Amino acid sequence: MSEADGKKEKSGSRKREPWIIRTYAGFGDARQANQRFHQNLKQGQRGLSIAFDLPTQNGYDPDAEVARGEVGKAGVSICHWRDMEQLLEGIPLGSINTSMTINATAPFILALYLVVAEQQNVPWTELRGTTQNDLMKEFVARGTSIFQPEVSFRLSTELIRFAVEHVPNWNPINCCGYHYMESGAGPAEEIGYAFGNAMLILDALRKQLSPEAFTLTVKRISFFINSGIELVPEICKIRAYFRLWPELCRSEYGIEGVAFRAGCQVRSLTLTEQQPEVNIVRIAYEALPVVISANARVSALQLPGFREAIALPDQAEQQLSLRIQQVLMHETEVTSYGDIFEGSRVIEELTAQTAARAREIAMRMREDGYARSISNIASELTRLLSERHRKLEAGEITQVGVNAFTGEIGLVPTTPQVSEEPDYAALEKERIDSIRRWRETRDNRAAADAREKLRRAAAEGGDVMQPTLEFARAGGTVGEWTSTIESATRGRYTPPILDSAPDAVPLDVPRAKRKIRIALGKAGLDGHINAVKLLARACMQAGMEVVLAGFKQTPTQMVETALQEDVNIIAVSSLAGAHMTIARETLELLKRRDASDVKLVLGGIIPEEDRKALLNMGVKAVFTPRDSNLGAIVRRLIELGEASA
Repeated sequence: MSEADGKKEKSGSRKREPWIIRTYAGFGDARQANQRFHQNLKQGQRGLSIAFDLPTQNGYDPDAEVARGEVGKAGVSICHWRDMEQLLEGIPLGSINTSMTINATAPFILALYLVVAEQQNVPWTELRGTTQNDLMKEFVARGTSIFQPEVSFRLSTELIRFAVEHVPNWNPINCCGYHYMESGAGPAEEIGYAFGNAMLILDALRKQLSPEAFTLTVKRISFFINSGIELVPEICKIRAYFRLWPELCRSEYGIEGVAFRAGCQVRSLTLTEQQPEVNIVRIAYEALPVVISANARVSALQLPGFREAIALPDQAEQQLSLRIQQVLMHETEVTSYGDIFEGSRVIEELTAQTAARAREIAMRMREDGYARSISNIASELTRLLSERHRKLEAGEITQVGVNAFTGEIGLVPTTPQVSEEPDYAALEKERIDSIRRWRETRDNRAAADAREKLRRAAAEGGDVMQPTLEFARAGGTVGEWTSTIESATRGRYTPPILDSAPDAVPLDVPRAKRKIRIALGKAGLDGHINAVKLLARACMQAGMEVVLAGFKQTPTQMVETALQEDVNIIAVSSLAGAHMTIARETLELLKRRDASDVKLVLGGIIPEEDRKALLNMGVKAVFTPRDSNLGAIVRRLIELGEASA
């Protein structure tokens, strides 16, 4: 085939861009995040991808005790319709494509978005975007689940049904494969878990909808996928995604012409604190598999900041991520050719194998049902993550800068220079004052009436979306919406940190010579528990007694557990920037309870200057992604434990 034959015809002065360029963004309050959105749009971003802070994702208002130190840090703080209005100021909702990474509180956040659209006089039929609304992966990987699995499943399906009927161009769910890969899954598992979840949801909706409405629902299902560094397997994975989904819709539901529609972010698990400059190369390579195949190209792509293992990205890092996409789209000419892998024996064989294995996994999930699938996937991810870690430490996987070609490069500072970073303590105080003023000045009778309708609907099994909209219009807050659903159902759900994985891979860790009791847990609202699960298994294999202090704990709860269980060490994981607050409060509580002999250890995304401050404060050890050797971490814990045992 000649170059002229292989190239697609170019027409017009500017060809249609083949995917939506996004940057996952949001920090501080609504006005600060709005400024970031406008900056990114000026730099060439073509759609919004909104990051909400952890209190918003977990259904808390800023004045909740558990929200301390986390307001506006890992995303933007949004409580009610006025916040959403300020967040979207100057952005015409009828012409922007908006992706919202929101799950447990997705019904309420979508309601706020719809209320703002009403204020802009934009018909709901013109809105385009996505609510992630995928709770399966929250239970097993990411951790911002709130309600019991059956309640979460119900709310998710109700949002989908509502959106298909009233917001027809909206993607009411992103069934996510992304988070499974971040938790250790391989290509077939990523696809299988995502498609199995999608089919469990569609099986439930099929019973509730007319054939016509169900067909529309199937066609609105979208996906959010991962792209890793292993180029050939990842190219085949993307092709398997595109091939298998239409086949499943045809064979299982009798629906033809379904397109696989997906957004993507590349794999964060490969990004290292060591030699962060190399992450720029990794991100660019990982972007290739999802755009290089003309017949298997994602609809939207967002890339992380290259210092993600050190801190949240600043504006310069986000701009660099945009430029990587723009070079890929406009300079490489990768989009100018037909499918360059068509007919390749290697690609076709691996694609077929991946798709076949993924189908088996998805069908098994369908047989197991929603709740059992949660348990099974959690156990399997623990095993896969342990196996990956074993291979990394054994040198079976080469990771540049970590277990090979080590030593800092020094081209860029390891600490991001974030000039626009807000004063988070002042921001939190302002947000607390603001939410209290809001509650005092709104029409509280209307809010109370709407809230009671919501409670009754949730308790009686009725439609929740309509009363959710009414509550949003009446000035209800995300914390009030969540507590209302909690009180009407079975309260908040706490997933286990440890799961049953009898075939978990043995880890290369030293053995403790004396009895050591260690309390492991997650403080604050970050829900990523992969590192805690791995450390818990490593400590048990080292002969320690592991006390599971809990999930999304306050310092008060962590200390209470530690004292009741008479532990030597409290090991706290925090990934969302609240580590200074958590450490300060925990140390003060230990001192107040005359328990300063209990050693406090922290792990997470902690900048180097904060590591030094934490050690000076009295924290005995601080572990970050730089500390990738699990054996060395356990050895340090044993030293601390044996010194106090």
